[in-house]
Amino acid sequence: MKEQKIGVHDTSVRLAKLSSLVNRAEEIFEENDVVCTTDLEDLFSEVPVEGVKSGKGPYPYSILYREIYMAHLNFLKQVFMDYSKKTMGNGVEFISFTLDTGEYVIFEGEENRVSLPMPHGVTSAHTHPGICLFSNPDLETADNLLIKGYFSIGVMNPECALILYRNGPYTLEDRDSLLDLASKVKKAKTLEELTKAYNSFRAPNLAMSLNRL
Repeated sequence: MKEQKIGVHDTSVRLAKLSSLVNRAEEIFEENDVVCTTDLEDLFSEVPVEGVKSGKGPYPYSILYREIYMAHLNFLKQVFMDYSKKTMGNGVEFISFTLDTGEYVIFEGEENRVSLPMPHGVTSAHTHPGICLFSNPDLETADNLLIKGYFSIGVMNPECALILYRNGPYTLEDRDSLLDLASKVKKAKTLEELTKAYNSFRAPNLAMSLNRL
């Protein structure tokens, strides 16, 4: 029987909280043309908005996108690392999702492959037995997750994690850039070509960060 786990961790709870703040801030901007500020715990507005604290926080709400990336990285280190080590031992990959409920779920896939229906959530990552780079199918899956509203998608082994994360709403220009990268990765025949493809990636509201663990 394949391994699977549902749990709650400080990092998954934090991710749910941060994503809720961002989604509310984006909604307020779209409906009222008001840009909120934040103290990383609440939203503030100098214009009266229902459910938002009056005043000005120390940061623009856009800082919350990077906070989500950092919380996701902590989740990978604190919760998902053990599964990454399992993958290095037998090649069987695992995938994790953090949800807007504050829970996380982890599923076991196949050797060198993991494929599952993608729930609505905040972040996702899967383990690799090899290098910390997304494959072409990984990048196409990332596109689907970003369309669903995900903020951060990662791939990791015990030594590193590559994380693709949003710095703003996922736009058509971002999508074109991501799918162009997927096409270049698919065509790459050497590590040099693969590295060149990644180094050329630019998108207005997407960032990619390689982290040593």
